[in-house]
Amino acid sequence: MSLPVHLTASDSEQYPEMVKLLEALCQHITDTGVSRSVQKDLSQAQELLKREKQSYLQFHILHHDLKEFLMDHEIASYDIAPSSSTAQLQEAVKHCLYTAEAADYLHPHPDTSSGDDQPCTLLGLTREQLQRANPHHKGLPSLQQQLIPQIEDRLGKKCEELAAFHHSQLDSESEGMAFAKATRLPDLLRSQRSKLEEEKGKLRLDRAHRDRQFWQYYQALMDSLGVLERLITKHRLRLQADSDTITSNWLSARCHAMCLKLRVFEARLLCDTYTPEVVAALEQIKHHLNRAIQERDKDVTRLSQALQAYQSIGMGFDQLVQEYEQLQAAIDNKTWALTELKQSLVSDTASEWKTD
Repeated sequence: MSLPVHLTASDSEQYPEMVKLLEALCQHITDTGVSRSVQKDLSQAQELLKREKQSYLQFHILHHDLKEFLMDHEIASYDIAPSSSTAQLQEAVKHCLYTAEAADYLHPHPDTSSGDDQPCTLLGLTREQLQRANPHHKGLPSLQQQLIPQIEDRLGKKCEELAAFHHSQLDSESEGMAFAKATRLPDLLRSQRSKLEEEKGKLRLDRAHRDRQFWQYYQALMDSLGVLERLITKHRLRLQADSDTITSNWLSARCHAMCLKLRVFEARLLCDTYTPEVVAALEQIKHHLNRAIQERDKDVTRLSQALQAYQSIGMGFDQLVQEYEQLQAAIDNKTWALTELKQSLVSDTASEWKTD
């Protein structure tokens, strides 16, 4: 099974239908989870992109080297005046390069059209018109014969520099051997890149293997913990009842001892509080209280007998009591009035004596 699924032997035995499902999925998807048809289309698109990218890079390198060629000649012309042939070559290359660059800007968008078969271009110009406007168009073959060897030499030197950067021992080798190794540099880089990809794949496999081992060890550890829990439950916890009994007896004895200590503390507190002098004073207080209680009981008995005697008179007793209260209140008022009158008379007499 090519899918990156971590299944142990126990999982395969426990879930056979899942294993069948994964095997069926392997026929339709890759190890990355993409369907095989999509993977095929993706591979074709990647191959096409690779070719287009290679073609673009070739043209880009050529364009960049032509610009460097013109820049080098222009910088050199500041120090030493170039020959007429060199100046003509430089001018022709510049015009041809500018014409080619302008031709790339004619079509603003590949799909843009004016509604018919004639494509829409910038300012209505065509590539043929630009080529005819180039004064060096007719001498382009001879220009290429002069320019191509120089460009090849420049590119060859750059390749040798790249090879020397990749292999430092190329400095002591001959020019032909260095160029031969420089031409093999892309294949060498591809092989090294493929080796690196293989190493990455091996590292991913090792990581997946370590993850699988980790989960296996984890499952084994959990199983071991389950076995230990069962052993503890079956063998060690059987003595829990005896342990609880011993603990409860110890706690009971400790509580009894605490109760005895509290009783001792209570006795000490009572002894410290009730000394002989305090006890004698309390006995006297008790005697006085008992005598007061006896007198109160006698008063209560006497009042109860009087109340019973009054109640034996009948229903008119309440009216007599009210009349008695009214008479008593009238007597009190008159007594107070006589007292006030006597005081006023005494004060008046005293004032008369003083005036005489």
